[in-house]
Amino acid sequence: MALKRHRLCQRRKALGYSQERLAELLGVERSTVVRWESAETDPQPWHRIRIAEVLQVTLDQLDDMLGDVITPIRRGQIMGDTPRHASSAAVRAELLSGLRAFLTDYLPESQPERSTRALTEVRRDVTRIHALYHRASYSMVARLLPELLRHCTELTNRGSWPQRSGAFRLLAGAYLAASKVAVKIGDGHTALLTADRAATAARVADDLGLASIAAYQAACALLRLPGRLDEAERVTQASIEQLAQNKHKADLNLLSAHGALLLLAAVIAAHQGQTPTANARLTEGQTLAGELKTDQSRLWTGFGPTNVLIHSVSAAVKAGNGGRAIEIGAKLDTSRLPAALVGRRAQVHLDLAAATATTSDGGSLAVLHLLEAERVAPESVRVNVQARALLLDLMSRERRSATPGLRPLAERAGLLT
Repeated sequence: MALKRHRLCQRRKALGYSQERLAELLGVERSTVVRWESAETDPQPWHRIRIAEVLQVTLDQLDDMLGDVITPIRRGQIMGDTPRHASSAAVRAELLSGLRAFLTDYLPESQPERSTRALTEVRRDVTRIHALYHRASYSMVARLLPELLRHCTELTNRGSWPQRSGAFRLLAGAYLAASKVAVKIGDGHTALLTADRAATAARVADDLGLASIAAYQAACALLRLPGRLDEAERVTQASIEQLAQNKHKADLNLLSAHGALLLLAAVIAAHQGQTPTANARLTEGQTLAGELKTDQSRLWTGFGPTNVLIHSVSAAVKAGNGGRAIEIGAKLDTSRLPAALVGRRAQVHLDLAAATATTSDGGSLAVLHLLEAERVAPESVRVNVQARALLLDLMSRERRSATPGLRPLAERAGLLT
C-alpha cells in the first residue's frame, strides 16, 4: 500500500523546492528525498538537522512531519460498499506494524554493539512520547514506540535495584503510551496486551499509581473489544475499590488515578444504561477534582474539574442523551485544561459531533464539530476510530447542500476511494 508524508511534501512545495532542488541543498540523491517523502525510509539524525534548517522548521516540527504518514487515495467513490471496519483496520495495520513486531519478538537477539541509553535520557523520551500523544501526534507516537520500548527493556536488566526499579517505571510508562495510541486507533487486542505489560512493570516497581493507570488502560482496551463491556466495568470497579481503601489524599498521583477511574466508570455505566450509577460516579469524581482544584496531567493522565465536565459529555453521549451532552458542552471551557492536552480538547468536539448527529437536522453542526476537532488536532479525525465511524455514518446520509464540508473532510480522513 502506497504511503506519503503529506505535510513534509507540502512544506517543501510551500518553499518552492522541487525534490531535485531539496536533494541538492541537502547533499543527497533525489531518490533519497523520494524515499523520505514516501515513508520508505527515515532520515538519519545527521540529516534531520540540515532538513530542519532548509525547511525552516524546528526539529520537533520536523519529527511531527515525519510521523504524519497517510495513504494517498483516488477521488470519487465513497467507501459505502466496504465493511465499516475496513478503513480503520487499514489504519491500524499501517500505524501499529512496528509496535506489533516488537510485541511478538519474545526472544530478541542480543545486540552487544548497541549503546544503551542512560536512565535520564530514556525518562526524557518517555515524557516526550506522552506529550506527543496529548498533542494527538498518534503517527509519531506509533513510530517511536518500538525503539523506546527496547531502550526501557534494556535498562531493566542493568544496574542496582533502585536504578532497575526506575527503569521498570519507565517501561510501564512506555507501555501505557502504546496502549493509549492503540485504543485511539481502535485496536483493542494490542491495547489490552500493552496495558497488561504496563501493569506487570508497575507491580515489579511497586508503583500503585502506575498500576492503577494500567488498569484504567486495560478497561479502555476492553471497551474496544466486542462483548467485553462488563469486564471493563469489573476492572474499573476493582481498581476504584482498592484505591478507596488507601489514604491517598496527600498523594496527588493516586488521587488523580482514582479520579480518572471514576470518570471512566461513569462512561461505562452510561453505556450500560445505568444513568443513576453514572451520575453518582461523576459526583464522586467532581469531589476528588475539587481536592485537586485545577486540571493537571499526572502519571501522564489528565484529571481535574474540566475533565469531569468532559466525561459528563461523553457519558451523556453513551447514554444516548444528545441534548444533555450539548447542554453540558455549552458550559465547557477547555482553555482551563493544561495547554499540552490538545487531544482532550479535540475529544470534546468529537463527542459533541456524535451528540448533534443524533438530533434532527444535526448533520451540519456535527460536521462543524468534526472540522473544529480537525483544526485543533488533525489526526484526531484521520486516526481516531470514533471519528472515522461517525464520518462514515454521516456520509451514508449525506445532504451536500447542508454539509458542504463533509466530503472534503472524509477525503482527508482517507474514507474516499
